[in-house]
Amino acid sequence: MRLFEQKALFPQEIDMRPLIWLIAVSCLLLSNSALALTAGWDKYTSHLETSNLDAFELKSDQEWGQTFQITYGDESEVYLNQITVYLFRANSGNNKTITASIRSSWNGAAIWQSTIAANTIERDNSADQSTLHDAVTFSSDEVYAQLSTGTQYYLRLDTTASSKIYVHVDPNSSYSPGNLINKDGNSESGKDMLFAIPEPSTALLVGLGLFGISLRGRFNH
Repeated sequence: MRLFEQKALFPQEIDMRPLIWLIAVSCLLLSNSALALTAGWDKYTSHLETSNLDAFELKSDQEWGQTFQITYGDESEVYLNQITVYLFRANSGNNKTITASIRSSWNGAAIWQSTIAANTIERDNSADQSTLHDAVTFSSDEVYAQLSTGTQYYLRLDTTASSKIYVHVDPNSSYSPGNLINKDGNSESGKDMLFAIPEPSTALLVGLGLFGISLRGRFNH
């Protein structure tokens, strides 16, 4: 019987330590993502504080939105892949969806969007509008929106549910870069959605880059 020597797929054994390090960093970032919103860490823009909390109903024929601008040092462009708002439901929400999108005009094409199942957000059958409910983050790991700093954009929420989906708002707000937007695309002066637009995690991107450099160095020997 003739024996064949099995050749290694790679020219030399790969040191897995960079991968283990990357996984550890990723887990740390994920565990801290909720804290980022309230700690003022890694946010392009946000409105998260209010002394008067309210909630407006989001329906299939009644969208809500928020205008915003991003100022980020001397940068002329930034990249976005997630937004956070505060939502709750007063029904099952089964087979219904909620979509968050970024647009340059209220009825314009979506520059970026993410959709979640309505039954994944916090349920409160009493529809208590004065109690803050859980933060909901819409994200897309592989799709980024490229936005120009100092330019007004629209954050828009749509749902396929006919009723009983609510978004938290501040009815007495002074968020100067924007305003709450009603279903007709008009500003609700002095009102703002509670929202945050975090930066993509630069630490994770650096980790991916270092891991790639490590592998290239090993394969090029």
